[in-house]
Amino acid sequence: MQRPDLRDEMDFKDLLKKPVKLFGYSYFYILGVLMLLGVFYAWNLNTLERNALMPSLPADSSGFVQDIPLQTPTVLPPVDVLKVGVPSDSLVTRGREVFRANCTSCHGDNGMGDGPAGATMNPHPRNFHTAPGWTNGAKVSQIFRTLTDGIVRNGMASYSYLPPRERFALAHYVRTFHPAPPADTPDDLQQLETTYQLSRGMNTPGQIPVRKATQLILAEEKQRRTDAATLLVEVNGSSEGAKLLRNVSFDLQRVIAGLVGRTKAFAGIEDFKRCVSADPIALGFRPGILAMSDQEWSELYRYITALRKNREG
Repeated sequence: MQRPDLRDEMDFKDLLKKPVKLFGYSYFYILGVLMLLGVFYAWNLNTLERNALMPSLPADSSGFVQDIPLQTPTVLPPVDVLKVGVPSDSLVTRGREVFRANCTSCHGDNGMGDGPAGATMNPHPRNFHTAPGWTNGAKVSQIFRTLTDGIVRNGMASYSYLPPRERFALAHYVRTFHPAPPADTPDDLQQLETTYQLSRGMNTPGQIPVRKATQLILAEEKQRRTDAATLLVEVNGSSEGAKLLRNVSFDLQRVIAGLVGRTKAFAGIEDFKRCVSADPIALGFRPGILAMSDQEWSELYRYITALRKNREG
């Protein structure tokens, strides 16, 4: 048995049960340091890390539809590809004017791709001063194709509305930025003629905004309904033609819409009979109309023609 005065200075078994004896009040210091570190970390959290950012939904892109512009029909004059495909002072001068009017917003005044509108584009607009990387190439014929067809994946719009001569002028001016522009062969230029038929000129059809077209269609439909309501009153009259029409019809509104409201007038009674006989039910007639006599066909034709004239008058 060990003498009491010879006990170990430190009883490790007792420390395992009461570790506070080892560190004493240092636990409070460590706890205080950890709390300070926690406060410092929380204080430096940003808005997103604090989860304090208000949730929001992206704007409905269907509400930002850009309508097509109003465009009058035009005739683009023909060009001789072999002549305008060769640079000249007049073409380059005109190309500079077209470039400043249409291209500087993206490509910059000096063609370096640093225009204000191109800052948010991905990929950025072409820097014309660098030789490699031109999507379609730097020949006149290749730039003309780019201007005509555009490059959808790069955000390059089509400038097909410009006359062909101005597109060639723009291509020649853009090539002045290129450090070593490749030359076109006569075959390259002739291929443009084969593809675009530039020597024939171009007819550009007119177009109106979708919103305006919708308004016109709705106005026409409203007028058609008004006309149909007026004609229905007349069809319910006591004339022989009105009685005959009611007898051979099961849907007077459909008859009026299909025959009286049609855009093109009948060429004659035979044209009228062919139109009705082709599908009488679809037009609102009873199948028995096909058994009418020639006199009844004539009476019905005269009555339908009179209704059309009244509507147009």
